[in-house]
Amino acid sequence: MDKDRQVRYNSKRSKDNPECMEWFFLIINQNREIFDIENRIHNLFAPIEEDYLGFEGIVKGTGLRYKLIRILSRKKIEKSDLYNIYPNGRVLLDRKLYPREEFGGLENYLIDNYE
Repeated sequence: MDKDRQVRYNSKRSKDNPECMEWFFLIINQNREIFDIENRIHNLFAPIEEDYLGFEGIVKGTGLRYKLIRILSRKKIEKSDLYNIYPNGRVLLDRKLYPREEFGGLENYLIDNYE
């Protein structure tokens, strides 16, 4: 899996709130850039129904960090709008970003692939 600076995302209809989409973003970058990208995501999806504080760690062998954020939003977003959250970088669909039933779930997927 590529571990360069990037934003990976996935979305699905919320089980608990069917009027909302549940969005997952994995931001791989330096802390300053992660903060800026996270703000752009929040601005794009506002108003946000629910915001997961995130899971973060260090990407092995790169000097970069990663942060997973999850949001619930009713706002309809075009795919082209997603590229504005990291205009000079890579924004990629990652179908493996989703909650898992097993213990540790999505966090274990991130640890196994990035740390």
